[in-house]
Amino acid sequence: MSALRARATVLVAVCWAALAASAPVAARAAAALDAATVRDSVGPRVCLVRAEGALGLPVAYASGFLLGAGKFVVTDLASVSRPGVVRVTLRFSDGASATSTQFGLADPATGLVAIQVDKPDEKRGGLSLSTAVGREDVPVAVVGWRWAEELDATVGSVKNGCPAVDLAAEVKVPPPTGAPEFLAFVPAHLDVASGAAVVDATGGVVGVFLQVAGSGKQVVVPAGALRNALLSAAAQLKPFSELPKAAWPVDVQGLAGKPMSGSTFTGLVRAIRSHSRCKTCNGKGQVMVSKVVGKRKVGGLVGNVIEKKPETCKTCSGEGVICGDAMYGYFARMAEGAVRLMLAGDTDEKVRQAAIENGVSLLATLGRIGRQYRDALVAQARDDLAKTGAEFPRGVVVYAQVTETAETPGGKVTRLMPSQSSRPLVVRADELARALGGVASTAAAEEGDWIILAGLAEGEVSLDGRPAIFVRLFGWSSGPSLGPRPKTARVKTDPDSPPTPKKPGAPDFFGL
Repeated sequence: MSALRARATVLVAVCWAALAASAPVAARAAAALDAATVRDSVGPRVCLVRAEGALGLPVAYASGFLLGAGKFVVTDLASVSRPGVVRVTLRFSDGASATSTQFGLADPATGLVAIQVDKPDEKRGGLSLSTAVGREDVPVAVVGWRWAEELDATVGSVKNGCPAVDLAAEVKVPPPTGAPEFLAFVPAHLDVASGAAVVDATGGVVGVFLQVAGSGKQVVVPAGALRNALLSAAAQLKPFSELPKAAWPVDVQGLAGKPMSGSTFTGLVRAIRSHSRCKTCNGKGQVMVSKVVGKRKVGGLVGNVIEKKPETCKTCSGEGVICGDAMYGYFARMAEGAVRLMLAGDTDEKVRQAAIENGVSLLATLGRIGRQYRDALVAQARDDLAKTGAEFPRGVVVYAQVTETAETPGGKVTRLMPSQSSRPLVVRADELARALGGVASTAAAEEGDWIILAGLAEGEVSLDGRPAIFVRLFGWSSGPSLGPRPKTARVKTDPDSPPTPKKPGAPDFFGL
């Protein structure tokens, strides 16, 4: 694109932004605002913004809306400026999609960015900015995407919020020059991703919804501040690599799907423990059986001498636990829940610590679990990975061998091969240097090592033409050697030594 064309394209957006609500989407009385009606009328111009890295996988999700002639989308700067973002995919509620690789406005003071739509749909058009907001309560609707899955419209009102100086003091950042006085939306809390359009009864954009991290506040950037930023924008397009950072900390949504609650996660932990315990021996690994050990004569009658003796439980082969046919589903959901709890900005610290403690205990237990249980879990994981058309993201808990580490456009990654599976996994190399919950670790997983990992499979990637499943790692632990070490691997003192057994009397994840 020539510099002249780029300049003209941005100026088109500026001119549209300078308009007041002269092109209403649906003229109706303020008192008659209805969520479903607003969603139907405004929704086609509102999009899900998926910021993608070099591997083609999502880095962040946000809400956005087409502005003016529909050649630019306004969205959350903090989401799009995440490290490694090279492209943005825009998805609309009717299934249509578009891409973007450049931006025309990035304003740290408002926390907003206007990204160019590579091939705009001229028939779709966009929203115009409203000038109808005074200092009194204004009936509006917030139209955006919940959990990157569904378009939502919530009716409420906006009123004066807090000055930028006060918000900056609360979230402990320097107040940016040119920051606006934010508006507040009532009711106070929504699950909509930042970048959602806040529209009035005419369909004009009153402001843009942002989730401010560290304050518990959800603010609305007034349309006037966005208009001023657009009019001040340089008349040229730039790649996402040149995006500045937003001045305001924002709760960026990193995963699609509804976050798991702490109670649901706790329920999964209990289900794994309960369903794993062998019911025949009640987790003891032994049962008492009655055996005839001799004969004896009493009053002229001969009877058997019976004694009760312990025997290895045949149901669990003495392991005390059984990995039933559907057990892997519980493990996978627990792994998914743990990752979501780690990433969610509003997760209670007690819930976060409980997830980490359960994860540590679980993976350590699976490192020394009996062979029957381990083999059953390996087989179930293999079958799950082999499913074609399985939806992502989804949790995984697998025994896998570290094979190699390589540089990719998305950074350094490590490949692993799950036991009995032909589908390799890929994780970020730096995550293998962390313990559960992102805590730094002195341990290191090297080529040839067998580990047990838990994480969230985000999608399929191709590295050097070889397909693999990318996993966002929650944590890992050393595991038993389930195969030979490759010849290229560094020789260790005793690579096949079993993991350290738990101390006598110390309960494990299963409470045994």
